[in-house]
Amino acid sequence: MNLFKYNRHWEKSYRYPYEKRRTIFKQLITELNTRQIIEISGLRRTGKTTLLFQVLNYLLENKSNPFSLWYFTFDEEKLILDDLINTFSKQTQIDFKREKIIIFLDEIQKLPDFQNQLKVYYDLYPNLKFFISGSTSLFIKKKTQESLAGRIKSLFLHPLSFAEYLSFRDNSNILGTPLLFKSEIERNFEIFLSNQFIESLFLPDIASKREYYIGIMKKIIFEDVPSIFSVNNPEILWQIVRMVAQKPGILIDYQHLANDIGISNKTISSYFYYLEESFLVKKIYNFSRNRITSEKKLKRFYLASPSFSWALTDFLDIGYLVENLIASLKNYQFFWRDSYHHEIDFIEIDNNDMIVPIEIKYKEKLQLKELKNMFIFAKKFGCKKGIIYNKVIEKKSSFYNSPEIEIIEKPVYTLF
Repeated sequence: MNLFKYNRHWEKSYRYPYEKRRTIFKQLITELNTRQIIEISGLRRTGKTTLLFQVLNYLLENKSNPFSLWYFTFDEEKLILDDLINTFSKQTQIDFKREKIIIFLDEIQKLPDFQNQLKVYYDLYPNLKFFISGSTSLFIKKKTQESLAGRIKSLFLHPLSFAEYLSFRDNSNILGTPLLFKSEIERNFEIFLSNQFIESLFLPDIASKREYYIGIMKKIIFEDVPSIFSVNNPEILWQIVRMVAQKPGILIDYQHLANDIGISNKTISSYFYYLEESFLVKKIYNFSRNRITSEKKLKRFYLASPSFSWALTDFLDIGYLVENLIASLKNYQFFWRDSYHHEIDFIEIDNNDMIVPIEIKYKEKLQLKELKNMFIFAKKFGCKKGIIYNKVIEKKSSFYNSPEIEIIEKPVYTLF
């Protein structure tokens, strides 16, 4: 096997044609001199392979020997790691047992028993540094926890943030003076909701974008998930995804849904689990001070990107898309809903273990009655602060005075 086709940087002065960098790139560079294996995981088409090539470019620009940088993807060819590394060593004429080598392995989940193969090289050859990427959570997470504990550091690559979207659109300057570019920021933000993947930015029309997003989701559902889990009917997975898309943040009762579809409660629970572990669906718990109580309550579900929800619906209120965006990019684990149907969109536990309720109100002007749930929640849980994210761009946040809670209002784009 000729490895040259996977390693174009072995050509004199060759650089991979990816100039614009994701925010996570800086963190990857700081990991170059650490001992641990660096794992990049995330959805399909978020740019994991591009990141690996950009790290390669960085090393080349900093005078690394091109032949000491080895890249391979298991997406096309199946090899065991021993054969691959020996072939690299022969073709580059570099002794991997003695020299410093950085190895980039793409789609690592397709290498059988990859965790144990990596473990051997990590333990016996400290001069080897590994960067690996993969598109499925459980397959990587479970295996690495079992065999690579302490040897691996995991980084997750989300779809684009709003700031990254503007960068790829060569329009980052508008964030520096938001009052001057108020209308342009709001217009771009609403376009961004249906363009959260880099490749979608360059597709010519709405139909092409929808087809692109649906293609990603179907590949995950009909190829990736069945290749790892025992799924008798992937069409049910597709049915679940379409249902969540229709109402991001939908409350799911497994038993009722299982009865409607005609499958067991255990199966429907497993199917949601598979969708979560493939990164396609995100679950958020109903907040309680007791985690066991939260586990027993109904959960909310969102797709991994508002662009997915947009692609599967003819019309979806922009407020739902904004809520879906926040659920997908922020690490909020809780919402709140009581027996009287009082609701808070998200609950954050800050660094001081303070409970902070967060509401999304994507509109120009709020009325005081819309803050009722904030006041109820604050009284119940003793919150001192709450945050409202809205549409309006102002010079400084506006405040709502209340004996229960201080509510701070901010434009939603500042989250990203």
